[in-house]
Amino acid sequence: MTKKIGLFGAVSTGVGMIIATSCFIPLASGASAIGITFAAVVAFVCFINMMAACSNAELNALMPNLTGGLAQYTLVGLGPFATIITMVGGFFVSNIFAAPAEGAMFANVMADFLGDGLPTAFYSVTLTIVLILINLRGVTLSTMVQCVIAAFMVTSLFLLGFIGALGLGTGQEVSQPLVLSTDLDTVLPLMTTAFWLFIGSEFIIPLGKDMKNPKRDIPRAMLLSLGIMCLIQMLMVIGFGHYTPWEEVGAADSPHILYAVNMLGDAGRWWIIVVAIMAAVSTQNSIICSVSEICCGMAKIGLLPAVFQRKNRHNAPYIMILLLGGITILIEGTGLSSGDAIQFLILTSSLFIMIAYITAHLNVMVLRHTIASVPRSFRVPLYPLPQLLGIGFTIFMIYNISTDPTERLQIFLISLAFIALLTIYAWFWVHVHLHLPVFHRVRLNKVMAMEDPIYYLSRHMKERI
Repeated sequence: MTKKIGLFGAVSTGVGMIIATSCFIPLASGASAIGITFAAVVAFVCFINMMAACSNAELNALMPNLTGGLAQYTLVGLGPFATIITMVGGFFVSNIFAAPAEGAMFANVMADFLGDGLPTAFYSVTLTIVLILINLRGVTLSTMVQCVIAAFMVTSLFLLGFIGALGLGTGQEVSQPLVLSTDLDTVLPLMTTAFWLFIGSEFIIPLGKDMKNPKRDIPRAMLLSLGIMCLIQMLMVIGFGHYTPWEEVGAADSPHILYAVNMLGDAGRWWIIVVAIMAAVSTQNSIICSVSEICCGMAKIGLLPAVFQRKNRHNAPYIMILLLGGITILIEGTGLSSGDAIQFLILTSSLFIMIAYITAHLNVMVLRHTIASVPRSFRVPLYPLPQLLGIGFTIFMIYNISTDPTERLQIFLISLAFIALLTIYAWFWVHVHLHLPVFHRVRLNKVMAMEDPIYYLSRHMKERI
């Protein structure tokens, strides 16, 4: 098969996954709390996520061309018990909260565009239903379309941030202090708020099979995607300070629309609405498509019930598509549309993804020790410092998941409930169903063999004999 995806296509995919309309809520929240000091927080958190990206890149270099990504890496590094908790929590549970947040942001944009004649939940539920039907037909956005969408969104957001940061807009600039706080006790807890701005670069890894030079381009694409988005987000924070009162941008349900209108008037409104709609559709579609395929792959390697790998005549994993879509619609149907509710969903989702990133760092450390002689085309520099720093700062962000003590307690309680359920399921599934020791680690050659359909054919033939 001729490999066609180059570095630009891989970066476009990474940026397309990172860009989301829900990012504007934490961006505005952090900026309204400490002013443009939040731009420094954004840069630091981007660096932390770059360390996680490097760990994922090394794992991919050790086990290239595995479609399940972190699931297979964790099987080798920490075993099936940790894999189930990490993958189901970090990808399925987290996106149960992330997908409705995207739908709510889309609904707010449509309500602002079309007026208040319909409930905001109508728009988010309609979008989800349409995307479910599209994915059930086995239709996904091609790399070319994704490149076009990503290029448009990146260019637009960069220009909107650049115009605002330099004060080149046609609107009236706001007279206000740009720096609200530099107190570390206030600044550091906002690292968790910034974390949501840099999630998704790891989705570049599954493209490895179709890339021209995956050994070189996967690490580069992941780091470039994060760096590009870091620059854009920093410019947007500075732009907020020039054209939106801090208290207003922090309280707005659609802060990006408020910013664009204050800066460019009606032209800015139309511009940001197009960007927001494209980002919401692209992101929620990617969530439904990628998470259903990840869970289908986990069922294929025996970590989830076999029913989840069933596919319809269009080769779509319909069970997971319907399950994820149904839960998303259920949450959207509650009328979720306020900034506070979206922020709660974002922070809860972030916690599970942080656990997945910690697991990636642990995998690198375990595999550097247990199979150090196995060749890797990419190694994280200065090992194990990036892993230790990444784990330490991520634990700090989890502890400071919210600056509101009540909200933080609610997030912890919900997360602990899900983790407890996942722990019970993982123990039962591994110990009773798979008949394996709970912390048994699967051999590298066996995990890589699982990628080949012949592996399952031979296993089923042995079971029949």
